[in-house]
Amino acid sequence: MGLPVGGRRRVFMDLILISQILAVTFCVVVVFAAAYYLGYRRNVRKFETQSEQDREEMLTIERALKEFWDHEKQRLEQEKEELNRRIGFLETRLDQYRRKAAGIGMMGLRKSKVTDMFITLLIENESLEEKLFLQNLKLKQERDEFLENELRSISYKRILLSELLAQSEVRRELERAINDKGRLKRLEIKQKDIDPLVAETSDEAEKTA
Repeated sequence: MGLPVGGRRRVFMDLILISQILAVTFCVVVVFAAAYYLGYRRNVRKFETQSEQDREEMLTIERALKEFWDHEKQRLEQEKEELNRRIGFLETRLDQYRRKAAGIGMMGLRKSKVTDMFITLLIENESLEEKLFLQNLKLKQERDEFLENELRSISYKRILLSELLAQSEVRRELERAINDKGRLKRLEIKQKDIDPLVAETSDEAEKTA
């Protein structure tokens, strides 16, 4: 037995209603999928842009460190050459003093007061030259240690800054602070523009009175 006409019509209307519900559901799913995809692509582009900026900052810091290190290295090499030149000069002078002292000894004047004073001066001169050399060497070592500590501190700060920038909350706070600073500057500029107008208005009011 077939369905009556009214039953078939009801089934047909139900099918149409179900198809409409499915179509609306499909459209909603498509819209949500498209919105999710667009949001995902926007976040990906934003992340890529931020990563590129971070990479540029890292490269800038590395170039600055390299230039700083090359400059300090060149300066230390120049100081080393200067110290070597001084050492060579002092060794030459010391050799001359020793030859003079040996010549005076060969002349049989070792027991005279002049010879004793000369030898004493030679010994004091050698001692002063040695102290000068040791002091320069100590200063060089302290300078090298200071530079190493500075480079270590800069590297630590760079790593810490990278870790902080990687945190979304810190980055949002930083962007908010930058935006607040920009708004404050704009308000200050507007206030500067308004002050002359207020002053002119008060002057005109006084003249009118």
